Amino acid sequence: MQNFLSNKAKKEIDNAEVISFDVFDTLLLRPYAKPQDLFWHIEKAYSRVGFCEERRAAERRARLRHRELEDITYDMIYEEIDDKFKDLKQTETDWEKMVLRANPEMKKVYEYAKERGKRIVIASDMYLSGVFIAEVLNQNGYDAWDKLYVSGDINARKGNGGLFSYIAKDLKVNPNSILHIGDNLRSDFRIPRKNGLRAMRYIPVYKQFMNSLKRYGDIKSKADKSLGLSILTMVLAIKWIGEKSGTPQSGYWRNLGFCYAGAAGYAYCRFIEKVARQNANPTLLFVARDGWLLQKIFALLETDIKYTYIYAPRFVDYVCNPQVSLKNKKQASAVVDFYAKRDDKVKSLLLSNLDPLEIITQNQELFAKLALSQKKLYQRYLQKNIPRGERIASIDTITGEFSSQKILQNALDKQILGIYWGVVYPNNADKYKHCTFAGMYDADESKPLNRIFTDNWNFMEFLITSPEHPVKNIDENGNPIHAENESIYELRRSELYPEIAAGAVEFAANIKEWFSGHDIYLSSTDVINWVNAYINYPTSEDIKKMSDIRFGEDAAHEVWTPLFCSDIGLKDFIKSPFNSLKIIKKLVWKTPTQTFLLSLGRPIEIKNRGLKQISITFFPYWQKRYLTFEFALNKRINYTFAIGKKGKK
Repeated sequence: MQNFLSNKAKKEIDNAEVISFDVFDTLLLRPYAKPQDLFWHIEKAYSRVGFCEERRAAERRARLRHRELEDITYDMIYEEIDDKFKDLKQTETDWEKMVLRANPEMKKVYEYAKERGKRIVIASDMYLSGVFIAEVLNQNGYDAWDKLYVSGDINARKGNGGLFSYIAKDLKVNPNSILHIGDNLRSDFRIPRKNGLRAMRYIPVYKQFMNSLKRYGDIKSKADKSLGLSILTMVLAIKWIGEKSGTPQSGYWRNLGFCYAGAAGYAYCRFIEKVARQNANPTLLFVARDGWLLQKIFALLETDIKYTYIYAPRFVDYVCNPQVSLKNKKQASAVVDFYAKRDDKVKSLLLSNLDPLEIITQNQELFAKLALSQKKLYQRYLQKNIPRGERIASIDTITGEFSSQKILQNALDKQILGIYWGVVYPNNADKYKHCTFAGMYDADESKPLNRIFTDNWNFMEFLITSPEHPVKNIDENGNPIHAENESIYELRRSELYPEIAAGAVEFAANIKEWFSGHDIYLSSTDVINWVNAYINYPTSEDIKKMSDIRFGEDAAHEVWTPLFCSDIGLKDFIKSPFNSLKIIKKLVWKTPTQTFLLSLGRPIEIKNRGLKQISITFFPYWQKRYLTFEFALNKRINYTFAIGKKGKK
């Protein structure tokens, strides 16, 4: 998309004597999808229920009471507001001053007009005083303008042309020598032109941003109903317009971290803080590896809550409690190998014909003794990091079996609180009822799994993790023992993650600075909707960048599956058609070539329930459903024939 300061705009500015600028949504930007969301934010920040609606109603009442005036003033609004909210009069202007920022794109237009020696005036239909607006403009680097015209001060509005007539008369210039620039189609474009001025309409930043990618279409309607999404999308829109206007680009991975890991991590850390406050501020244990980024974001909240980063790998549970490893042969083998390096008797048992499960089962006393020693080592490690006698809460993302929480409880010999993004309730819930926990659920109500998870939770685990390689155990000095001989995919993840993390931390730092430490109220649902927009509407750049990203789908990280997509093409298909089709079928994002190959490999899908209900889809892996023909004789007999995307009519 072209910048506003194009050759056409330069020519218009060059040919004008006076350049008139609108203020709000043109020179200055608020970090909200809608201006009134500022009132909503104040209401939530200070727990002043009803302020947003009453503030808007007071403005309506003021306009009705003063219908003889062209515009009203800020004082008039607060004369009408309910007495219980009058004390927020100064708070509102303080927040306006706090959140307003210069529009980077329009700043360049403003600077160009200054360089060309043009007379610059500011024109705004606004109830806030000219003194206040002048202060905010100067605060954001807009200086050297000649005059400021504010409707509330002058009692003339742009919206009906009165303010433009006033400006031309006050400046003693021909209206045609004035070029007005603003975002409102009527008051900043049609009305000034009707009054003899030249005019250029500036498309609002939020609208530009939302129209820039298909993925934002679904988000816009949700942002209208969510304060968190309103703020998030506009903050990102302002970052986007800055980069569009020449601010150095973040780079793909840092930007991914800023937009998605930052939003998710910030929202979750605010929830963690809330739960900690409700539970007498326990010391927080951010569990590796998911806790690595979270503890960095939590640090930016600058709370008085103590926290630390600790390791609690599942292998610790196996070696401290060998009976746990009897669930499968692979785990048992790992435990036996571990102790064989530390104990001669186990080493000799390893040379026997017994399999690992039998070795542990037949030597329970030996392994219990070794496990106790190992448990004491792990306890010493925890004692170095955890204040003695204090309440404890462990932090993780998703859990189904409370693995890390149980490891810590067993090692500390006491119950602790677990804080999670979400909890997948196990089949045998009674088995875990001794685990006290809190999950990030909106309105404190349970959700079905598709409202806890994003459409691809492996992507969330890619975003909220650590640059470290998987941790197998803790050594005697409390240092992590990382897995050896890592795959190229793990190495690639570790290579990229510092940039992703830097972007996420930058997001949290920006929010802290922008809102002076106030929360922006992103809920888990907001984050899920936001991340799902990325997952469901990939760009060509997304597909290119993610083509070599894999995730370890098994606990041992031996089986690696594409996170979203793969660069498998025609050559791969020719060499190994069955294997290629197997991989392509699993891909979340498919290229047109891959869709074509999949259609060749499986051109027809048939589903039936006997001979009475049959569904036949031709080319089920095409991206769209092109045709559906359904024949139903009665409720029992139904035949469907379709071409294109399966499951979609």
